[in-house]
Amino acid sequence: MRVLVVYDIDDDAKRAKLADRLKALGLSRIQRSAFAGELDSQRLRDLYRLCERTATDPRDVIHVFLLCGYDWSRRRAFGSLREVGEGVVVV
Repeated sequence: MRVLVVYDIDDDAKRAKLADRLKALGLSRIQRSAFAGELDSQRLRDLYRLCERTATDPRDVIHVFLLCGYDWSRRRAFGSLREVGEGVVVV
């Protein structure tokens, strides 16, 4: 399943820890506070648990978007591109 994770977390340490955990799940950074990639159902459950444990401050927000193949194929990236993983582009 294709996943896009976008977050806004003020605490630097918490934000860095989340980024490390998202990478460990197999996601690739596509922006400073955005990761994307493919997860199986177990990893998706792990992601949801991670988000619940991380977004503890009222100002923390983490969005998880599930994208079908059609929607993923229609994405567009603008600006300087550099590949960071299978089919994932950083702008």
